[in-house]
Amino acid sequence: MTITVLSKRIRDALAQAPDGMTARELATALDIEPSQISRSLTLMPDVYIDRWLKSKSKYAAVHCLAFVPEDCPHP
Repeated sequence: MTITVLSKRIRDALAQAPDGMTARELATALDIEPSQISRSLTLMPDVYIDRWLKSKSKYAAVHCLAFVPEDCPHP
């Protein structure tokens, strides 16, 4: 699966989850390895970490979809 196809699937999943999803939740929902999800998330400029959830021993980032206007200047 190419990065652009995977990115579109991630965007579609996040669009349906207004509270965001962790990489593990995305991997489960899309039936894809968590490492592939994490790699794709780092390359997507329209996805951001909204907050961190604490599990027993570590934290998980909750990713949300940002609605960036087309004419938005780069930082």
